[in-house]
Amino acid sequence: MAATGVLITGFGGAIYLIANLGPGPRDGLMTGLQRLTNYPIALVRGSIEVTVVIVGAFLGGVVGIGTLFFAFGIGPALALSILLLTKLFDHNSVD
Repeated sequence: MAATGVLITGFGGAIYLIANLGPGPRDGLMTGLQRLTNYPIALVRGSIEVTVVIVGAFLGGVVGIGTLFFAFGIGPALALSILLLTKLFDHNSVD
């Protein structure tokens, strides 16, 4: 079930990023860093999520297997979803 949740979240994020509906704060940071660094979107998003998990753990938050699965899985899920949707709808890019 966790894998399904990560895939659905990645797919949903790809839909609104491709539709240019305006990214939220974390997705805005992701797209901005990707433009600045030219690193793959999966790596940028994964790095953001892992950083947030580490900060949360240091602040006393609980880090479980689901948290780690999401942190490491959302970047590839988002990147794959963007790739599939851009091919499906013949869209140029999310930028």
